[in-house]
Amino acid sequence: MTDVAENARQPLRVAAAQAQARPGDIPANVATAAQLVRFGSSAGADVVVLPELFLSGYDLDLFRPDVKPCDIVPGDTRLGELQAACYATRTVAVVGAAVRRAGGRTISLLVVGRDGDAHVAYDRQHLWREERELFRPGDHGCTIEISGWRLGLGSAYDVSFPEHARAAVHDGCDAYLCPGVYTRGDGEHRRDLYFAARALENTCYTVVANHIGDTGLGPACGRSGVYGPDGRVVIEADGERVDVVAATFQDIEIDAARECLTMLEDLPSRARAAAGARRETIKLD
Repeated sequence: MTDVAENARQPLRVAAAQAQARPGDIPANVATAAQLVRFGSSAGADVVVLPELFLSGYDLDLFRPDVKPCDIVPGDTRLGELQAACYATRTVAVVGAAVRRAGGRTISLLVVGRDGDAHVAYDRQHLWREERELFRPGDHGCTIEISGWRLGLGSAYDVSFPEHARAAVHDGCDAYLCPGVYTRGDGEHRRDLYFAARALENTCYTVVANHIGDTGLGPACGRSGVYGPDGRVVIEADGERVDVVAATFQDIEIDAARECLTMLEDLPSRARAAAGARRETIKLD
């Protein structure tokens, strides 16, 4: 019989980073992202998650037809400093950007691997109101795989739909990374509920990376952080300053949660099948 310990994954350290983006200044925001990756690496992070639309800033007026484009394109050379930081530190970065392709503009997550290669990994599937005038929705989910860990990707409004995180878990994910832009007041209230609930109901880790300072939606509330598979806060940044906070994902914590919280096991098979939406996997090892 194979020893269980031989098959156990090594712990994975994941950081949530926050800073204020400069509206429309992609080179400056790339430089900030690179610095945050270096900070995360110094804290032992294997993966650093940055906010939604961080490379442009979240302000829909930046994407109106009469404004200079704030889009990233596949193979964009302006990502060089971030790619170099990931390569030098052997760290994976997940960062939000607007991406322009032949089919239109998307709110996307870029993933930069330890080798410095940049992937347009995921296009946000759920858009709200004014966003629908400027962006097209993605048509499939995405899982990234690193060191034996499968991490589901989401972005902002996706977390409002419980089935989105559930689909990731049914794809073998033990964590759901969902950067966003949450503002003070009602936005902060929803953020507190969503990430705790998605963690608890799926007995998985959830990670939120948020903006600080002014955004097109109002003042952001910061508080980037990680929730454990029991729905409790593992670590959280404060609401106003640039920060990188990190937590260690461990099989023992997931196993302990799933031993006493059996929602996934008790879910009817028809519901499991419904959660199996189309997804792709990007392996980063």
